[in-house]
Amino acid sequence: HVILQTLGGTASAPVVAKETFNSFSPRITFDWRLNPDHMLYALYAEGTKPGGFNSATAIEAGLPTYDEEEVNSFEVGSKNVFADGRLVANVALYYNEISGYQITQNAQNNRGNTTSAIRNAGDAEVYGGELELSYRPAAVEGLALTLNYAYSNPEFTDAVDENQGLLNDVADDGLNNCSLGKQVPSLACSSTNMLFGSIKGHQIPRTAKHQAYLGAELRRPFRSSTGFDEYVLGADYSYESSKYAQVMNLAETGDTALLAARVGVQNEHWSVMFWGRNLTGEDSVPNILRYADGARDLRRNFAASQRRDTYFGLTVTAKY
Repeated sequence: HVILQTLGGTASAPVVAKETFNSFSPRITFDWRLNPDHMLYALYAEGTKPGGFNSATAIEAGLPTYDEEEVNSFEVGSKNVFADGRLVANVALYYNEISGYQITQNAQNNRGNTTSAIRNAGDAEVYGGELELSYRPAAVEGLALTLNYAYSNPEFTDAVDENQGLLNDVADDGLNNCSLGKQVPSLACSSTNMLFGSIKGHQIPRTAKHQAYLGAELRRPFRSSTGFDEYVLGADYSYESSKYAQVMNLAETGDTALLAARVGVQNEHWSVMFWGRNLTGEDSVPNILRYADGARDLRRNFAASQRRDTYFGLTVTAKY
């Protein structure tokens, strides 16, 4: 029970919301070891993101609670060792079925107060695969190579969104007038009561379809009067495809490719490493935040953080 009261004003009637949440999260795993170097596995798991209660204003606006977000997950894969342990190769395929996907939206009560609330948009699915390779070639002592790649297809399969509805409403005649209908017919037309728009087929926000990593490191004996006994050369390349900031898929980070390198010397107790990062000057933004602008009637806006340009450093580590 929540009572709202403006300082000096009359207290509102109690705002009440009740809900009960129950969940069961089983996990089953099967694995079959063909021999000491090769294994097949399969697993099934269920999980939940807890449901909860929105604010008193959202309760008055008809959004008192939101249900749990549930996922059913399936995965099969194989883990393998080849070439007397010099090559490790792991592969996995997965499928996640999500119901009750939770997103935020604006909510306005009958007194004109607007707030942000969580609701269940609908259903989504994520399927893809991952490949992990690591190799230490016998022909080059001290060299280690790593390759990882992940593909994911994260999209909504049956879901609606308030802001997509607002875009649809304005697109047909240029006016914010509920020309396509109202989400709650008994309430007046407003920017929060447009008929919600479908986001079926849209990519889930803050997810990348492609991710890749390639690394190489060479460690070789090093003898000198300094007392260091090993030198290290290394480089890392990573790639991530563009991520969307919101369910409408209108603002995105852009593809990202990062290159880093390092060179140094070390022994049992000391390590001195000179390194450089973002050597190609990648300028895509690391992340985009969607927020409600309190200075503009809680209109949706975006803020993006700037990526750091090429930079270098020296790291000295002591072990005892």
